[in-house]
Amino acid sequence: MRKRLVIDGNSMVLRTGETHLPGIGRTTYEIVTALQEIKELPFDVTIFTQTLRGRLAAECTDFKRRNLLVPPGRKFAWLMKKTPLLDIAASHDLLHIPHNYADVRRPSHTVVTVHDAMFFSYPEDFLGHDFAREHYPPFARACRAVITCSQSSKEDIVTYMGVPPEKVTVAYWGVSGDVFYPSDKSEALAQLGVKALADRPYFVSVSCDRGRKNTVTVMRAYRMALQRKIEHDLLLVWGSPPEEYLGEFAPEIESGRIRFLPHVDDETLRLLYAASTASWFPSRYEGFGLPVLESMACGTPVVTCRNSSLGEAGGDAALYVGPDDVDAMADLMVEFDRGRSGYDALVARSLEHAAGFSWKRAAETYASFYEANM
Repeated sequence: MRKRLVIDGNSMVLRTGETHLPGIGRTTYEIVTALQEIKELPFDVTIFTQTLRGRLAAECTDFKRRNLLVPPGRKFAWLMKKTPLLDIAASHDLLHIPHNYADVRRPSHTVVTVHDAMFFSYPEDFLGHDFAREHYPPFARACRAVITCSQSSKEDIVTYMGVPPEKVTVAYWGVSGDVFYPSDKSEALAQLGVKALADRPYFVSVSCDRGRKNTVTVMRAYRMALQRKIEHDLLLVWGSPPEEYLGEFAPEIESGRIRFLPHVDDETLRLLYAASTASWFPSRYEGFGLPVLESMACGTPVVTCRNSSLGEAGGDAALYVGPDDVDAMADLMVEFDRGRSGYDALVARSLEHAAGFSWKRAAETYASFYEANM
């Protein structure tokens, strides 16, 4: 009899009013989609969800789907932990929780994706990290095995969460060549002009936020570079920047040199990467750092930091600065603005590096991981 795998697909459900999947939902979507492309999986797959409304973003045509009319979340978590509802709805040999933690009845028959241990190494308690520190480690230790997206995350999981290293597998995330690919920069800029998003050279930063994302450092470096008469603008994909930053950078915002864009669809995001001279991702901590690879896959060099997993994501193709080194960032902006020597070679190195990361490869690692733990 074939073994049966159930993947918790709740992170892939677009609830009413939602237009895009957040990070964990997006990576789960990519893994599930790539799993469907693997011929003759040695086990059956069922996608399990709990939703009264909403739709599954993934087109899981090859996999069974089971939905329980029990809302997800902590309020009803006891039902899943204390009763065999999931076993009845979707009988299985192995359950995969792709979102760090869940209340499950049989952790010994469960594997979990722990994306990072940021709640220990870079805690931000407004994100619920106090709950994570209390509940994630015992859950990970009780599960049959753990899978994560970088060697850095594995080391943190072992160090901070007490999971034996032999229980943790690394599967690097990928970048989709169908979504993120290069274009001639002039042509991409012209397309953005039609959308009224850009009409002159610029730098871009996506996944913007305060705290560990460190976007304000890019803004301060840009202000310094502006004083040296650079021509590039700065575009930030940031739907709700804090009022304090809007005030601090009011002159640059009012002049149009710094511009904020709300969430954009994948095609517009690709164009924003492809037309940009360079992208900036000076995060203080990442479990992986998808924007690094996405930018490189679009033929745009990345300036990032060599901390946490970012050295793995950027390899020898990224340019590295300290997360607080505003002067170094400003100097690079001036170099790019004035025509950095070796730019074409940097673009070629970026494209080559990004090509080494694929969702197909990630899904193959997941398939082997599932089979080994059934």
